[in-house]
Amino acid sequence: MNSVILEQPWHFFSPDPSLVNELAAKSSVPPLIAGLLFHRGINTTDAVTSHLTPVLSSLSDPWKMAGMEPAVERLIQAVKRREKITVFGDYDADGVTASTLVCRFLHDLGLAVDVYLPHREHEGYGLNPEAVKKIASTGCSLLITVDCGVSNQEEIALARSLDMDCIVTDHHEPPPALPAALAVLNPKRPDCRFPFKDLAGVGVAFNLIRALRHRLFELGHWKGSVHPNLKEYLDLVAIGTIADMVSLLGDNRILVKAGLEIIESGARPGIAALKVVSSISSGSVSASHVAYRIAPRINAAGRMDHSETAFRLLMERDAGEAARLAAQLEALNRERQAVERRIMAEALKKIRGMPGRDAYVVSDGGWKKGVIGIVASKLMNRLSRPVILLAEDALEAHGSGRSPEGLNIYEALSCCGNHLISFGGHKAAAGLRLPAASVDEFTTAFEQTVASMLRDRDIRPRLMIDATADVSELLAPEFAEIYEQLEPFGHGYPEPLFAIHNFTVKRSAVVGRRHLKLTLGPDAPEDILIPPGELELVGWGHGDKIGLSWDEFEIACIPCFNEWRGRKRLQLKLWDIRQK
Repeated sequence: MNSVILEQPWHFFSPDPSLVNELAAKSSVPPLIAGLLFHRGINTTDAVTSHLTPVLSSLSDPWKMAGMEPAVERLIQAVKRREKITVFGDYDADGVTASTLVCRFLHDLGLAVDVYLPHREHEGYGLNPEAVKKIASTGCSLLITVDCGVSNQEEIALARSLDMDCIVTDHHEPPPALPAALAVLNPKRPDCRFPFKDLAGVGVAFNLIRALRHRLFELGHWKGSVHPNLKEYLDLVAIGTIADMVSLLGDNRILVKAGLEIIESGARPGIAALKVVSSISSGSVSASHVAYRIAPRINAAGRMDHSETAFRLLMERDAGEAARLAAQLEALNRERQAVERRIMAEALKKIRGMPGRDAYVVSDGGWKKGVIGIVASKLMNRLSRPVILLAEDALEAHGSGRSPEGLNIYEALSCCGNHLISFGGHKAAAGLRLPAASVDEFTTAFEQTVASMLRDRDIRPRLMIDATADVSELLAPEFAEIYEQLEPFGHGYPEPLFAIHNFTVKRSAVVGRRHLKLTLGPDAPEDILIPPGELELVGWGHGDKIGLSWDEFEIACIPCFNEWRGRKRLQLKLWDIRQK
């Protein structure tokens, strides 16, 4: 049975009740939360404790990362000789925060450090020969890549021929043959003993700085003076990690939880200025604040102009200059939103003339490369089919593709490789480049490949419900207390979705002209003891549903906290409804 809002069937997780109750009892958490943690793989008392109270001392040992020893030794040599270093980053939020982290730490050591961030439109992703030659001409003797470099064999070889040593820090899937750098730090290397594999680029860079600081401390570099507190860098790590959509579990959860506290403090002028233009109040900062407000503004620099503006903002120590740079990012983000809306409208118009396709490849000569990935993602969610958008010029088309769960777009592109100049990515997202003259042939081949892959698969979307809950369970004081410890939520660890069916609607209203607000209470006989109180449920954009007979429906909702004037209280966010 499909639902009313999303028009999707609901699928319920159903872990063994006896195992869930045992975990709840041993871990002293409500059964509702124990069930949620259990089916997410957090199914022992030790795992629950570590998850609810993550501490920095539990981070993986950076020295277990393959290549760390030679990387640190080379950096120690650079510190002693006061060498010229260049950090080569990526133009997205992960690359910019990683570049800022490494540059700031090395700069504070007294080193001459340059940064090179490639132009998205003119240079594309990763190292390129012209950039390497330009860096060498500045007298650089040590090149450090962040969030890129693991696939740049030719460019690293060129750098070595120009008398530059190279340290590669990256988190993307490594090719069979690594570049011949002095050190390649990447937890996904097959020979890497670092236990946590899903770091963002900024996470890999942070581990390099952890190890370097440790070795410098052992060597007595600071000679009794105050040595740098790496916790102060975790705001950058949190932003890059959340923005790059790596899983918020393990080391990432520890880093992000601590980093959000630094963001709240407003210690870094650039991030404090971003909070102002993003309308983030002085209260607590959540992962969603970073994902939907801070990160898009950092990314807007690289998408619409040059990521150097974002880098300068994060490096800036003067509050006035930071405010000016943040205003520039705000303007770029508004421009990005307008361009995105235009491309979305144009793409939808083209798609309406292509009904019933298993996959959609849509191209245009007037689309901006830096924005088509966002639009492809939104179209994929809307159509539940693989979508590739191509920005064409006279000679080439540059594309970005997204695919729903159950279909591997990287695998599909591999089957069409003879039509492409290059491509890369993973099962859910990919980038590609092809001759403009080959767009039609590629489109046909890709659609046929996807049709073949879908022949025995069902990729229709289903709403995954974590658990069924009564309002009385959500009103219990211990639920809100423990639920708050489950944050931060994000990619790989989404906000829990509960189905509620035993409730009464005490009050209902339409607020802000189009938003629904229901006040829910428990639905139970009067002789049953239940926690007193009520819960507010907010349905953004669903004011038209105020007249429903709510006793005939189940509600799918996400618990969240609403903070107002220093008071934090549990609230429900409407996600979907279906008839009982």
